[in-house]
Amino acid sequence: MSKPSQWVCLALNNLLTTKFKTSEVSQTLEVFFIERFRGNSLRTGSFLFLPTSFTFGHPKTKSMKKIISLTLSVVCISFFASAQKEYKLQYSFKKGDAYEWSQTAATKQHIAGPGFDQNIESNTNVNATMKVTELTATGARFEVEYTKLYTKSTQAVMDSDGDTAKNVPNKILQSMKGKKFNFTLLKNGTVESIDNIENLWSGISSIKGIPEGQGVQMKQAMENTFGKNPFKSSLEIGMVNYPDQKIKVGITWKSKTELVTPIPLATDNTWTLESIAEPTAVVTSDGIIATTDTTKVISPQPGLKATTNFKGRRVTKGTINVASGWPQSCKSYSEQKGTMLLQAGGQIPEDMQIQMEISTDSEYTIKKK
Repeated sequence: MSKPSQWVCLALNNLLTTKFKTSEVSQTLEVFFIERFRGNSLRTGSFLFLPTSFTFGHPKTKSMKKIISLTLSVVCISFFASAQKEYKLQYSFKKGDAYEWSQTAATKQHIAGPGFDQNIESNTNVNATMKVTELTATGARFEVEYTKLYTKSTQAVMDSDGDTAKNVPNKILQSMKGKKFNFTLLKNGTVESIDNIENLWSGISSIKGIPEGQGVQMKQAMENTFGKNPFKSSLEIGMVNYPDQKIKVGITWKSKTELVTPIPLATDNTWTLESIAEPTAVVTSDGIIATTDTTKVISPQPGLKATTNFKGRRVTKGTINVASGWPQSCKSYSEQKGTMLLQAGGQIPEDMQIQMEISTDSEYTIKKK
């Protein structure tokens, strides 16, 4: 029996065996439970017993002692059973298993600089099939293919299922459907590696309608949006990261997520097992976002170079399957604020600082086929 359970049972047993005054009982119980478990009762959802007024007469008969003993035993057992159960949460894999992965995201950007102030909104919808092709000692290797790619902004609409007769962007997304690549997922939810993702844009050069000389720029744009780093970031945001040790309701743990999109960001996450109602559980995360390298030169779009400095926060809530560890659904909201310093060159005569605010509301679902 764990120490908290021992404390509870010992305290309750003392109430039966010690002669006391009524007022002393009330005060003893209040202090004991408030000091030991204040702040944890709501989080654990355990049976907690916090009397504001509690009276005992002296147990004068054996039957009264039995009634009191039985009542307090139920309290002790309820507390031990609900609050102290531990779980080893991790992803389980079986060769041949396939999952349907879906992501929807709504992003709002406010961008301001010398002579301009702009608001941009965009919506993204991505569906993919992920199949376990190989088991490893620490996880599994997956084969992935996109089944739908859609993005809409105030500037353009790109749809892999849209008209391709005259719409070149739709042709590009359509050419990426069905192209297979791989990733390896560890049992704790970390994406260990991504391979062959360049297959996605292998057919862009053969698409008719792309202006001469813009094929390389198109490939870079696709890599910035759907490449290795963005895919890893999106997948890890939608997957719950688990600790190595067993946990119980109310326990917190830490993880770090790298976000390179192409801005070099990292999120320091604090996870919490909020509640369990088997076969599912609710897990939440509160993450601090910050630029990992403010001196790193990135290419936000073809022909531009810049350095960035951002800070922000991401909160996540996911419903998971306790037995398999796989999330059924996950919602995430993030806000970032900072600067992008465009470097002089090309059409930019001198360094230009841009103020940016970005918020993203995302939802992920994963269904086993």
